[in-house]
Amino acid sequence: MRRFVFLFAVLIMATRAKAQTSSFVTTLGKDTLSFEQYRRAGDTITGDWVTGYGGIMYHHYVIVLRPDGRMQRYTLSLHRVSGKAEGGVNLVLGDDSLIATTSGPPDSTRRLAVGVDAAVFASTIAALETITTFARRHGGDSSVVRAVQAFGPYQSANVPVVFFKGDSARLGNPRAPLLLRVNREGQIQSLSARMSTTRTETVRVPNYDLASLVRHFHDVAEDTPILGVLAISPRDTARGTVANAKIMIDYGRPSVRGRNVFVHGVLGDTIWRAGANAATQFTSTTDLSVGGKRLPAGTYSLWVHVRPDNSAYDLVFNSQSGQWGTEHHFDRDVLTVPLEVRRAPSSVEQLSFELEQAGPGAILRLRWANLELSESLTVWPAHH
Repeated sequence: MRRFVFLFAVLIMATRAKAQTSSFVTTLGKDTLSFEQYRRAGDTITGDWVTGYGGIMYHHYVIVLRPDGRMQRYTLSLHRVSGKAEGGVNLVLGDDSLIATTSGPPDSTRRLAVGVDAAVFASTIAALETITTFARRHGGDSSVVRAVQAFGPYQSANVPVVFFKGDSARLGNPRAPLLLRVNREGQIQSLSARMSTTRTETVRVPNYDLASLVRHFHDVAEDTPILGVLAISPRDTARGTVANAKIMIDYGRPSVRGRNVFVHGVLGDTIWRAGANAATQFTSTTDLSVGGKRLPAGTYSLWVHVRPDNSAYDLVFNSQSGQWGTEHHFDRDVLTVPLEVRRAPSSVEQLSFELEQAGPGAILRLRWANLELSESLTVWPAHH
């Protein structure tokens, strides 16, 4: 009998120690952006996050956990399909210290007096799941976990975790949180970034052959830099002249990707960056008349204010420039004018700005999906 109990216990322990594989797919609209697959055996998680925009990149990671569920070590290496290394980092996390070793060139090691519980990289599920499972075990329905970004600047940040409705959680910045579906242990079943700037959706799927799926991605030559997330909404400029004024608009170009983008504002935003990623920049070398109002020469960030019911659109010039596209301060708005709205004859997949000559002035046009928004520009008259 004792021998049977012993063998049964050994069998149970072996079953628990067996590596468990988790697989996820991330999409943006109708397009598949990345795959993540990892295996957990005991206190070690080993996985790959493979992105396929602007070139295929493997992000291979190994996470070693402490007995209480916090991270002890986080190792991340980047390589191409061929195996060519593109850098990496190794983090050793302590209660009151962090040792970060990056592989280059050049290689470097930094020792910081920073105590953290976890390291995160983009929205990779394995790293975020260490936060949610730790919070579930130790924090009840609401807690804060200390974390750093894997590639610096290694400043400890408090990550709020709030569980609700039994199977849901909010993670991160309360103003733009990641929305999670989790199980009883806090393991992530899905992640929605629809309230953040990325708008992606990640879901758990049956396990797949990662190498086979990666072959369907479009790769780039090995000596070509991989653009990564920037390739989703590439940067572009629109240039033109209005009399003696030189005008430039610098903006990111998001694509529709099968989404209904003009709903509840623009993708849910009632103040929209009129582009993607960093805020859209508008520069004029001469004072302009925009909708009959004076806009002094200079550089501005450009925004579109949208009614929640999409009944009207306003063009907004803001005195701040050079910031990320989520940073808008209403107190720095300098000029707001209504935009003319017209249904486009055909859907435009990728956002575009155009400056079209019209008599002594020009028409500024924004085209995306099924809408065209426009406003007239002229040089500010001397007698004003």
